[in-house]
Amino acid sequence: MKFNDFPRAIQNMNFFKLVLLVAALLAVILFVFIDPRKLDASDFLLIAWYPGQELLTTGSIHADYPYPLWTVLVMLPFVVWPPQTSMLLWFICNVLMLAASLVIFMRLFEWNVSPVFFISLVLLGGYFLPVLTSLWLGQLTIFSLLILALTAYMFKTQRWGWLGIMLGLSFIKPQVMILLAGLLLLWALWQRRWGVLLGFGAVILLLTLISLPFISSPGQIIGGGISSHLGTYLRQTSTLWGLFLNLGMSWPVPLAISLALLAWLGWVWLPFLRGTETSSGRILFLFSAATLVNLMAIPYSWMHNLSLLLLPLGYSLTRALKIKSGARLAWLTLLFFIMHPLLLGLFIAFSEFDHTQAFQIIPALALLPIMLFLESRTKLLSS
Repeated sequence: MKFNDFPRAIQNMNFFKLVLLVAALLAVILFVFIDPRKLDASDFLLIAWYPGQELLTTGSIHADYPYPLWTVLVMLPFVVWPPQTSMLLWFICNVLMLAASLVIFMRLFEWNVSPVFFISLVLLGGYFLPVLTSLWLGQLTIFSLLILALTAYMFKTQRWGWLGIMLGLSFIKPQVMILLAGLLLLWALWQRRWGVLLGFGAVILLLTLISLPFISSPGQIIGGGISSHLGTYLRQTSTLWGLFLNLGMSWPVPLAISLALLAWLGWVWLPFLRGTETSSGRILFLFSAATLVNLMAIPYSWMHNLSLLLLPLGYSLTRALKIKSGARLAWLTLLFFIMHPLLLGLFIAFSEFDHTQAFQIIPALALLPIMLFLESRTKLLSS
């Protein structure tokens, strides 16, 4: 295959074959940092394996479990094995889900991928610190990233029933997509897209029904231990709340900033919610903005959840590539700096010494104004 034929070959390649190709590349590059035989997977054990074993043994889960009860139930196929087997199976599944997410982003943003660009995308995505952390700890965040990518894809292709199903599945780990899900459900109600609401309702009903036989209190359906976790870990989390509390400010400061961000997001979403015709590019901007604000404003979120920044980073990359002048390289360099050196530097500087992940939210805070500037700059260039 000739070098110039590569973009067309990637574009025409079967989705599942392309996912396997990306997964193979990811497996090669991830082995530099992660030995699948020696995974930490402590989060997987805490979130899925131990509660799953408890459920299989006693028929219930302890009241302080912070996630919805259905999270354990859907993870049962991965927890019926011995711990090492379960961790390896979940790691393989995570790599495949990450590969699928990257392929969907390539098609969403319609990148003209040369061999160098293709390999760079896989490298940058696989070596993104929150992604590495998610894979190492066995988190559910890669699943959320895939659901986010599929949500954007289903909207773009106008598959409304499937869009509702994706929004329902996002509630398996609800906090990282709850803002985008809420806005899309409001849009579906306002625009009478009943397929979205039916798909969402069917998934939530199914998740609730499979949970009911195992609950010891109604609160367990949505996460009985979330309030205690919030009180214990608020200062350590990778959010505006954790950041400002660590800077010595009281809780009204992050509350006010979070409310201001939510008000701004509602304002930029309002024309779309009211049915104003919106381009596919603008829709991806709205999705990216909602993802960013969600990650910043929610009180309980860890660094690995910043894996979802791959959507706004991808959108910002798409906009930066449209700049025709020499400034393009400067913007691409700035995006790379935010994505890798800045995030890694903050992790080394604070996580190891202060035992807090609060400062990891700074790259998200920096990305928002950059994305807004690139959005306005490329609009002017195209007008």
